[in-house]
Amino acid sequence: MKRIVKYSLSILTLLVLALLATPFFLNVEDYRQKIEHAVSDATGRNLHIGHLDASFFPWVGITLSDVRLENREGFSKQDFLQVNKLDIQISLLPLLHKSIEIKRFILQDPHVFLERNAQGQNNWDDLTAQPAVASHARASVASSTTQQTSIVPTSDQKKASPMLAGLTADAMILNNGSLIWNDAQTQQHFSVTAIHVQLDDVQLEHPIQAHLSAKLNQDEIKLDAQFGPLGDITDIDTNHLPVQLHLQSFGLQLAPWVSLLPDLPEPLGDIQHAKVRFDMQLEQRPDGARLLAGQLSLLASMQLALDWKMEMPNINTLDVHDVSLQINDKHVLKLQGKVKDITKSLNYQVRLQSDTLQRIWLAKLLPVLHDMYVGHTQAWQSIKVGASLAGTKSHLEIRDLQCELNDEVVQASGDIDFAKAPDIRLRIAGKDLHLAPWLPASADVPVQDAYATPSSDMSSQAIENVSVAKAEQAVEPDLRFLKPWRVALQVQMEHLFVQGLDISHLHTVLNGQKGIFSLEPLQFELAGGSVLETAHLNINTYPAQWNEALNVTGLQLLPVLKAVADIDMLDGTMKLNTNFSAVGLLPESIKHGLEGTAQLSLLNGRVKGFDIAGGLRNIASFGTANPSQSTDFAQLQGSFQAHKGIIKNNDLFMASPLFRLSGKGIVSLPDMTLDYHARPKLIASLIGQGDSSSNRYGIAIPLHIYGAFDELNVKPEITAGNVLQEAVRLGKKNPQLDKLLKKVDKKPLQEFIDKGITPKQKEQVNRALKGLLGL
Repeated sequence: MKRIVKYSLSILTLLVLALLATPFFLNVEDYRQKIEHAVSDATGRNLHIGHLDASFFPWVGITLSDVRLENREGFSKQDFLQVNKLDIQISLLPLLHKSIEIKRFILQDPHVFLERNAQGQNNWDDLTAQPAVASHARASVASSTTQQTSIVPTSDQKKASPMLAGLTADAMILNNGSLIWNDAQTQQHFSVTAIHVQLDDVQLEHPIQAHLSAKLNQDEIKLDAQFGPLGDITDIDTNHLPVQLHLQSFGLQLAPWVSLLPDLPEPLGDIQHAKVRFDMQLEQRPDGARLLAGQLSLLASMQLALDWKMEMPNINTLDVHDVSLQINDKHVLKLQGKVKDITKSLNYQVRLQSDTLQRIWLAKLLPVLHDMYVGHTQAWQSIKVGASLAGTKSHLEIRDLQCELNDEVVQASGDIDFAKAPDIRLRIAGKDLHLAPWLPASADVPVQDAYATPSSDMSSQAIENVSVAKAEQAVEPDLRFLKPWRVALQVQMEHLFVQGLDISHLHTVLNGQKGIFSLEPLQFELAGGSVLETAHLNINTYPAQWNEALNVTGLQLLPVLKAVADIDMLDGTMKLNTNFSAVGLLPESIKHGLEGTAQLSLLNGRVKGFDIAGGLRNIASFGTANPSQSTDFAQLQGSFQAHKGIIKNNDLFMASPLFRLSGKGIVSLPDMTLDYHARPKLIASLIGQGDSSSNRYGIAIPLHIYGAFDELNVKPEITAGNVLQEAVRLGKKNPQLDKLLKKVDKKPLQEFIDKGITPKQKEQVNRALKGLLGL
């Protein structure tokens, strides 16, 4: 027994001495050159290994230093890969037990240089290509070194798994690495430097700790991780591998990435001055469940922060516990819900809820919002939105959408399908809504004021927009893109308040398909009356064509005119029927192309601005009466025909207890003018109406009403025939006048009227007529 022990110790001693002596007899230089030649043959690039050392006891070790792989031909002279030192030491005795125990793994100063030239070629394409020669060379390298691994374990790899199962390492370190990217096409350059990767206490049957840190263009990022136990590395299930990740950035500049990122929205400012900060955590459990949490912040002209807490019970389900958006430290929006069948037919159910957002706060973030309401005395104060949504990749179901607009609630529900062309079906309802606070300030002031010299409190962008708006000419909208759309919209509103008007019991249905959109119908109650309208819009042609039919009954006209156009010259209970059409949607197109007919009737009304009956009295007595500046009437009616924006009327009729009026004329929408000839006639005595004579009963004096809409003129149409006709009527009551008139020559009288009457002549004629007619 002693001999066996003695001989065994002797053999072990000789083996140790042999292993220690092997590096002195082994020519590692031969292997260095063989490795360089093999890599050169395989890649077409020169590999330089400055120094190679090997050892075999008490560990198997290899040390490479000053390793350089040159760049691709045609690119910069900088090496594609540089490694200052690679030091690997593996314990020898555990290898006898089919275990790998790494005592040291240090990759020091590895540097990778990537670039793309002006032609769009990069310096690694030749390494990823698979030509036959390169494949053969790689095969020879593989056969002379170690067998290549594959994604699917082979039988040989499975046989080797017991050795891999015993893999351990005190630490594996990559220190001071870098990755440089240079793009000649976009002139972009970025670098990842100070890369440090460390794996501690590597054991396949225990969790492995990993730490990574780097500087991305001098901005630090950090990753701490724990993963495993890995178990059998030939059969790792990544979907159930226990993992914990914590990724952090304390301020990542976006300027170096502008070529890869879209521009920021204008309120966020220039992307060149923006930074991103993030803190993300991920945990994957052995049952496959994943927990995700973190915060992503954008630091720009304003600060945006997105926080999330989510869970994935399995690969196909995502439970969104909380996703919230903050702007400048104010909570704005919250999202909760569930996403299912992520890898198959994705579907979701979510709830969106905003905080109550004040307009003044929003205007600080969005200058355009401030400019919209400059000068608005009753602009809206707050808005709040909540919505329950569900859907798939191609379908959105709005189950409950509620908007609180200044505490007035508007609800909506419906479906939007966008698998092909949009198919929109919506229902909107509300109780009370005041619309004026939501209209921009320009809708409340005259156009010339809205586009006057910009005020000092407007932003520079708003001033520029005003200048552009003044310079640009309006162009008809091209709506032909809506041809394939399908739309079904229903709107119900108990009370809609617009410019002081109460539009009550509003109901409308809008349907659209194949390029035809129809209002079927729009109906509501307004100013004591009812309004019913149907309309059709054809967008299959350019410009779009439209037609409408309107029926109004029992509407009190004065409050509507006053609210809409600030006009109070006409009042009455209106009945109106129209049937109009035109080509084009712009006001100018409509004014020049309006076609159709209308019938108007006003009952128990008043015309403000002139007194027709008093005017007749004034003409008969040449201005000695005092008119009341208004005309009451029992009925006003007429029919109208429109052609190319010119509206003709030949049957205007007005009736009052004192007079009857007939007339005809045209309204020119292109010129915004009116040209009417009216003939009022007294049918009752004016005694008690500021007159003491009954002789003017039946008098008729034609009137000419003309001019621009905002500057109408009313002028009596006095001719010799008019005067003599009225004198004949009076002469029938006065025989002396009757004989005199039969001898009158009308021509001088007409010339006298055409020439005009001076105030002195007017008084003289007045006295003469009074004496002649016995007034």
